Amino acid sequence: MKSWFEEWFSNEFYLKLYQHRDEEDARWIINLIQRTLDVSTNSNVLDIACGSGRHSIELARRGFEVTGFDLSEYLIREAKKNLSESPERNLRAKFLIKDMRNFDFTNSFDLAVNIFTSFGYFETDRENYKVIENVSKSIKRGGYFIFDFLNKKHLEKNLIPYSRKKYGSINVIMKRKIRNGFVTKEIVLRKGKSEKIFSEILRLYSPDEFKNMFESYGLKIIKTFGDYFGNAFNENKSQRLVIFSRNS
Repeated sequence: MKSWFEEWFSNEFYLKLYQHRDEEDARWIINLIQRTLDVSTNSNVLDIACGSGRHSIELARRGFEVTGFDLSEYLIREAKKNLSESPERNLRAKFLIKDMRNFDFTNSFDLAVNIFTSFGYFETDRENYKVIENVSKSIKRGGYFIFDFLNKKHLEKNLIPYSRKKYGSINVIMKRKIRNGFVTKEIVLRKGKSEKIFSEILRLYSPDEFKNMFESYGLKIIKTFGDYFGNAFNENKSQRLVIFSRNS
């Protein structure tokens, strides 16, 4: 039986649902990275859980050499298609199919990114922590890891239990709840009399838990932001937690 992320991230409607997270959105966070870090644009970058490649391609546009990977064959096909359709030629980007619980590029990258809440997919802390361990092994000493996740405390206070929206002929109903440290979103797609149901299930971690997690694998947190624009992180008000860390 397939996991929720194998089912949902292989469905073409996933990209439609999150189409508001577009190329402009990708530019904001990469602007923040370049303003904050002294990283040469010739650097090697690893994009973990790269999806359809919008961050990888934007990084490549700025001169970085990028390797993006994702478990979803569908999303990797879309990433390759988006790269081939980019008006810019000779962008240095490639896309691979990999599981983020099982990769080790052994000191190959100057910078790694994990953006747009692409973490906490797994049932056990051991599996989730394994992703951070793999990152630490794959970036060079002194290399950077940029991590973008939900702010647990803000989500707990502001969760919207139910929403409904129409996308063309498809009605989308989303039901959300938090239980036992996980936030669960049930996504119901209705078209006429047919119905498909998908899930998103994320393990939530606090800033202190992330700090302990990162430091246990030699990643020292050097900056935290509450959004892609560079505003300071506020545990009560920020919707996001953007962590800049360095491999010590």
